[in-house]
Amino acid sequence: MLNAATLEPRTNLAYDQYLDEAKRQFVARVREAPVGSTRDGEVSVRPARQDGIIELPGGLVHHWIGSTFVRGVTLRQAIDASTDYARYSTVYEPVIASRVLAHEGDTYRVQMRLRQSGGGISATLDVRSTVRYVYPTSRTAYSISDAEEIREVDNAGKPDERLLPAGNDSGYLWRANTLSYLLERGDGLYIELETIGLSRPFPRLLAWFIEPIARRVGRTSVENSLREFTSVLKPVRP
Repeated sequence: MLNAATLEPRTNLAYDQYLDEAKRQFVARVREAPVGSTRDGEVSVRPARQDGIIELPGGLVHHWIGSTFVRGVTLRQAIDASTDYARYSTVYEPVIASRVLAHEGDTYRVQMRLRQSGGGISATLDVRSTVRYVYPTSRTAYSISDAEEIREVDNAGKPDERLLPAGNDSGYLWRANTLSYLLERGDGLYIELETIGLSRPFPRLLAWFIEPIARRVGRTSVENSLREFTSVLKPVRP
């Protein structure tokens, strides 16, 4: 367990600036309806910028993007699976529990409890997010998920469980955003998933050890999320 860390205002501001630019580029790109590899079931993951870990004043951005293609699946199926938040704990391994707090039109407010680990460090997190779905055409959709509050859970599942103050915890994850893109083609569905997160800097004496593990965890997390999501999509047989 790392010593406590505090999210500084300068770090929050730098992340907001980074996130605004990432969202702008994402929306501009998906409105052009890009298509990557269409080999059925192939999952590709890469750093979205630099080597996937970007230094900010007082923190680190973890930014990854992955894609896959599922033959015989429709956009409607994917939207139904994506918005079925009550089932997330049965689909995604890190999700312990999830529920919808509010739903209006194409906007959802959801709460999830996550258990995440990497580099010998683990954390249980309660995350409240707002997810907005947009439909540029009848065959394309994208969603933007913004975590409004992330609270680390101390002694999770025990009688003395308590929520630590937001931004004053181990620093495992202070901010989180997910950008998703779906495109239905005649033969199936193309899916992109972009994840952006903010953590504390690596401890100086342990950076050589933690950084490559964190990079591997970031890549694997996106790959697993895509595989878990597509596992519930059943191809429509002609």
